Amino acid sequence: LMDLSTGQVSSLPFTTQWSLLPPMLEERSWCATVNIPDSGVLFIGGIGGNELPLRSTELLTWRSGEDGGGGGEKWQWLPFTPMNKEHRGDPFAVYFQGKVYVFGCGEKVNEMEMLDVTAGGQWTSLTFFSQHLNIQLMTRIGNELFILHQEDLLFSDIYGLYSIELDGDPKRQLAKWRKRKDAPEQKLMTVHLK
Repeated sequence: LMDLSTGQVSSLPFTTQWSLLPPMLEERSWCATVNIPDSGVLFIGGIGGNELPLRSTELLTWRSGEDGGGGGEKWQWLPFTPMNKEHRGDPFAVYFQGKVYVFGCGEKVNEMEMLDVTAGGQWTSLTFFSQHLNIQLMTRIGNELFILHQEDLLFSDIYGLYSIELDGDPKRQLAKWRKRKDAPEQKLMTVHLK
């Protein structure tokens, strides 16, 4: 672990103990996950046991009335609202102000799906760009959403980085994307630390 205020690096405490969680409701791999504050961790889409993309979602949450230790028996899986459509395996998802935004990796789209957790868990398709983009990754830093798009040039490894400021009303402002730069293939990763 790294303390960002001091730059000091330390290892996890030896008292940390891993425990086995109960089985998921549906077998899945290559899914997206987001932490929904005061609810749990939402597992989104991915590839099912039959090797087909999934629309389903499920929430890993603390059993109500349970407190204390962290054993797997304290956790439960709950079905959650399925997405409107399947996305390719390895979807991207971010959480911001009660909303979850989802793309499929490598999908050539001008829409994303948004789950409004605060409004009863309804999924909505949002047009976010005037042209179709080949999305290679998505992340959120603070209130800014970043996407990396692979340009559609013959034998191209040029990527465009775009960002937009989120304010909780995605329908109003999804047209205000800023192009950051074009660059050779690059990777973008964020880690959220407290």
